[in-house]
Amino acid sequence: MRRAAALPLVLALLAGCERAPEPVPAPVAEFIVAAADSVFWIRSEADGIRVRGAPMVLAQVGGRFSEIYAADDDYSFYDAVFIGQRLFKRDLISGDSVQLVADTLMPLLARAYAAANPDERPLEADEHGTEDPRTVATADLLVLDVHGPWLSFEYRTDVDVIGGTSAHGARRGVIDLRTASPAPLDAIIGAAPARRAIAAARDRWTAMHDSLVLAADSAVAPVPTADRYAFDPRSFSLAVLDRALQVRFAVTQANAEEEATVLELDPAPVEPPAWFEALRGEYPIDERIEERTWPRDAFTLVGRPADAPRARVALALRGRDGTEWRLGSVPAPVLRVMWLEDSTEAPGTRAALTKAFNEASFYSGENRIVRHEPRGPIPGAALRPAVRPAARLHPAAVTPRRLPPAAPRRAAPTHRSRSGT
Repeated sequence: MRRAAALPLVLALLAGCERAPEPVPAPVAEFIVAAADSVFWIRSEADGIRVRGAPMVLAQVGGRFSEIYAADDDYSFYDAVFIGQRLFKRDLISGDSVQLVADTLMPLLARAYAAANPDERPLEADEHGTEDPRTVATADLLVLDVHGPWLSFEYRTDVDVIGGTSAHGARRGVIDLRTASPAPLDAIIGAAPARRAIAAARDRWTAMHDSLVLAADSAVAPVPTADRYAFDPRSFSLAVLDRALQVRFAVTQANAEEEATVLELDPAPVEPPAWFEALRGEYPIDERIEERTWPRDAFTLVGRPADAPRARVALALRGRDGTEWRLGSVPAPVLRVMWLEDSTEAPGTRAALTKAFNEASFYSGENRIVRHEPRGPIPGAALRPAVRPAARLHPAAVTPRRLPPAAPRRAAPTHRSRSGT
């Protein structure tokens, strides 16, 4: 009787000792997420999920990755600050850098200052000027976004002279990364679509111009006057909304007394050029307001707001059966996703990416690598790589340069983003 009574207990113990089912592996995937101020290299493999972040702007053209960065040019004197900027593209495999665009105003102003003040000499790299210079002139090149071979940028100039005239300006433009030359709109979308887009933008500017004139005539307090602005068909940028290409014209501003602001016209949707079809998968589909998706053959990348202020986006991989694996969160907005399996993958691509991420980890003195070992399809707390960009800031966080000026620096460009998750 005792033996019979003990048998159910033994069977229960044996059942409890059975091995737990093997966790369901995440789908195999590899891609780079371009977020507001950083890029994140995400690899999902049989042995786990790896997420690595770095404060860089990356472009992918013809299967080759390049880093976009800026360098300061300091032409300062003891009592006058002149700091310009140049924008470069560095091929990650070869390491070669090519200048994309450069400020030309600061060297002109510096030469004029030198001619008017022959007793002063330019500062050496290790010298500092006065803490209260009479002239402060700076130029900034801000990266707006990259769409395949096209880089959209904003160029701002600020000149302040104590007891003299202040002048501020702003305009936009697009650079062809393949040729490092300015790209007119017809070279991007074709001659006929470009003519229609420019004509429509002129009409919108005419209506806005008339409104500015009326506002200036009727306002009690000073308002921006229409004569400070001018329509220039070369001042535009590219954007994507709901996987549709847009052209965003920005009227230029010059010689403004206050800091220049970009006056952007309503975006104009355009007929998708042939080159854009290959990029469409880099941008999300809006299924609902709280979720954006990037569907692939074997899985779907999902992005959702990660917190109340919506300052970050929580990413996850969703399998065909609806199972999700969390990837962590990245700064909002997500600009685009570059799929490595879609690239031609030039020899040495992964080694070059690894080296670039290693180098970028020292931009702010931090190592940015995180490894996530998923324990099954229902993960625990979301992985949140600690990335605090130092060399690249969202424009809302950009503060004016502090004086006295330091030696010229090599820095990643400020990356402004205006659309996306």
